[in-house]
Amino acid sequence: MVISLALLNFLLSINDSNSFSPLPSLSRRTPVLLHCAATDVDNPGVVTASGFLHYSGGGAAGIARAGDVPNLFLTQLNAAGLSSCHGILHASGCRRMSDLRRLTPDQLSSMGAAGSDRAIMDGMSMYDDVDDDNTDCPSGSPRSSILSTIVGDGVYSSDASFDFEVICAENEIFKGRLFNLDQCNMLKRMSEYHAYDTVNSAWRGMACKTVPGFVATTDHAFRRLLRELYSLYPGILRGGEDTIRFESDSEPHLVKYNGMSSGSPLHVDTDHKSITINVLLSDANDFGGGGTYIRAIDRTIMLEQGQMLIHPGCLAHAGADITYGVRQLLVAFVECEWEGEDALPSADAPTS
Repeated sequence: MVISLALLNFLLSINDSNSFSPLPSLSRRTPVLLHCAATDVDNPGVVTASGFLHYSGGGAAGIARAGDVPNLFLTQLNAAGLSSCHGILHASGCRRMSDLRRLTPDQLSSMGAAGSDRAIMDGMSMYDDVDDDNTDCPSGSPRSSILSTIVGDGVYSSDASFDFEVICAENEIFKGRLFNLDQCNMLKRMSEYHAYDTVNSAWRGMACKTVPGFVATTDHAFRRLLRELYSLYPGILRGGEDTIRFESDSEPHLVKYNGMSSGSPLHVDTDHKSITINVLLSDANDFGGGGTYIRAIDRTIMLEQGQMLIHPGCLAHAGADITYGVRQLLVAFVECEWEGEDALPSADAPTS
């Protein structure tokens, strides 16, 4: 059996791979790529002088704990010569090197692993001493996570309730559910398998329309949601055809934080009155940090997988730093026609 040099280097260095180089921060010039998503937590965040949001404590899921080490799985994939495969492996359920032994040949083919990447992963399946502890998610992702490479062509056409909750009626901020867990996981696989063949696993933002089948799969759910916005903003949104629409043909879009990443500064999405929708596609146990701080209510909001945060785009808000793991979001900017200029609160007028 021929063992690749990359695999040998990995096996020799597996116990010494504790370093991690964070990805560069995103520019404020592209706030579309800087959104976090959003349930309420008991410990609100505080905005530092620089405008970035940092947690002051707390133990809710998704917040980093003492001793967390970021992205050991990613580091070890890099050492093994599999730097381009983190996205497809993570989306398929792998959280540690030993998970590669559990992947079947059909699953490796389904996720698109090819060439030298496939040869290295096939070689790892022969070893029993591949590290079983180092992981992307020290917060406690189950060791027996389900591995799946299923990507279907079906449309998400369920008429299940969005389960809307009011976060703040005065500022028109709401929470709801757009997708179930299986749907979220399939959307992650669709995006990562596409990225593997195109932009690589280090992508930070991607228009949904570029991912084969993504828009067809989610269009029905989004059309239902846009119609429901009239009921969330009664007497505020002007009725009629095409009074609610995506701001551009680049909406909705995907955002991914991979590893230690800075959040977004305090900002508004638009200088006119639009609506912002953030959907969390990731399991909350797969990352640390995150969340959306909204200045008008002085609170930080976190979401569970499949939930969405809906708020006026003119409200000033900030995203929290990601301390480890992978956090993937589906974001949409929605242009609306309003009954009056004073229909929504100003971004610069926090309420008490």
